[in-house]
Amino acid sequence: MGGSGSGDPGGRGVGQHASIFRLAQAFVRLKHLDQAEHSATTALNALERHYGDAANEPEALSVIGALHLALALIHARAGARTRARQEMKRAREVAARLGEDRNDFNSEFGPTNAEIQAVSIAVELGDAGEAIEVGTGLDTSTMSVERRARLKLDLGRAYAQRRQVGEAMGALLDAEQLSPDLIHTHVAARETIRDLLLFAGRTAPPELKVVG
Repeated sequence: MGGSGSGDPGGRGVGQHASIFRLAQAFVRLKHLDQAEHSATTALNALERHYGDAANEPEALSVIGALHLALALIHARAGARTRARQEMKRAREVAARLGEDRNDFNSEFGPTNAEIQAVSIAVELGDAGEAIEVGTGLDTSTMSVERRARLKLDLGRAYAQRRQVGEAMGALLDAEQLSPDLIHTHVAARETIRDLLLFAGRTAPPELKVVG
């Protein structure tokens, strides 16, 4: 595979840096944001030093882009709005250079996944209008079920931020149909459902009570 030779200054190939991306994701889930940022930044710096523009290395571009997305989420979770926006901008630039949706190292990185993640970042930052505008215009038909369900979940969260109960419920039910486990186990999904039940009170739709 291109780009995975021993010339990497850190002594790692692209695939090993991709494993650091997954490690950073695990740290985020555990809310260890400092460790997540450190691991993602270290891998990203090593890749960018070694590959430069990586014009002919799509695998490297995929991992670089995925790491920028990881950092965008890390900064958004930490409330660092400017840094989150900067990383999201860089991820979009890498996706544009890549020019296609790929799945190198199971990253699903490409223009579509970058926009799916942009929706998630907007929700984390409380920019519900932006999340809805970006998310409702996306064609995710070629993406994995997990990515499609995650977009629906984030759209549900965005609608909930605007107290649009009907739209939020519809998005969450779509997500549940795609990936029941995501809705029934994801912390953000459970929190959103609880919020919607509080907003709606006695008028909460029966479908929402079932999901909740």
